[in-house]
Amino acid sequence: MVSSCHDNNMSTSLNDILISLGFTSEEIRVYSALLEHGTTAAGALSKKLGVVRSSLYGILKRLQDGGLITQSQRGGVKLFSAQEPETISLLFDQKIGELQQKQEIYKTLLPILRQKRTASLLKPTFQLFEGEEGMRNILRDMLLYRDIETQAFWPIKQMVDVLSPDYFRYLNKIRIESNLYTRAIWPQKQMVDVTKHPYLGVGDEFRREIRIAPPEIDCSMGYWIYGNKVAFISSRREAFGFIIESRELAEMLLTQFEVIWKLSQPLRVNAETTKAFLKEVRTKRR
Repeated sequence: MVSSCHDNNMSTSLNDILISLGFTSEEIRVYSALLEHGTTAAGALSKKLGVVRSSLYGILKRLQDGGLITQSQRGGVKLFSAQEPETISLLFDQKIGELQQKQEIYKTLLPILRQKRTASLLKPTFQLFEGEEGMRNILRDMLLYRDIETQAFWPIKQMVDVLSPDYFRYLNKIRIESNLYTRAIWPQKQMVDVTKHPYLGVGDEFRREIRIAPPEIDCSMGYWIYGNKVAFISSRREAFGFIIESRELAEMLLTQFEVIWKLSQPLRVNAETTKAFLKEVRTKRR
């Protein structure tokens, strides 16, 4: 029973890996059969898998082109064999190389794409998101940016409840790697224990400052300013959010933010409580 579960898990993992390399489920099925049974004639393979021979030859051709199998001939009969499993590692290297080349081409195109995008910035845009996953997608939009300063008026207790601690851990890792420096204001009634949420640290390595607003300033909806955009996220009770792209709105909220920032007190965090999280971030960078 344990062996069967292990085999099923391995099969599922192999499927996921080969799908990520561009192979279809039918191609993976044929490859797995050859891997398990060794060199096989097309006719025998057709019967074993219940695939008509005309379709099977097309699948075998694509697997050959993809580098997963080889073809030989014995006594006029075509035989097919799976390549060594290590071949998959080479395919990953090839895929990574191709993606890196495309990334370099994309970098040369980025200034042109930005110029085209600039033309639309004068017109405010509005995007509405509903449900918990929709609200997570709001902040993923911010992660498209790099090397900018952002500002958040953030009822952190509500936001962690809505978006989940795991999501905030992911969000802060990517935010730090993308050099999105953040100044955040938390209402006093919305504070959380940073020892239980070590991804909420402060300082240069966290690319973040946090201040605590005066007690009379409170809210259950948060906003995050980045670029010419402002993302708003509600509490779990209403479960919605929206992004507005408007330079004037971003500037107006930034002015209000600066007033509250000056009235707020810095959050002090014991560096020992956040050391393990920063170690995770540094390890990922390597």
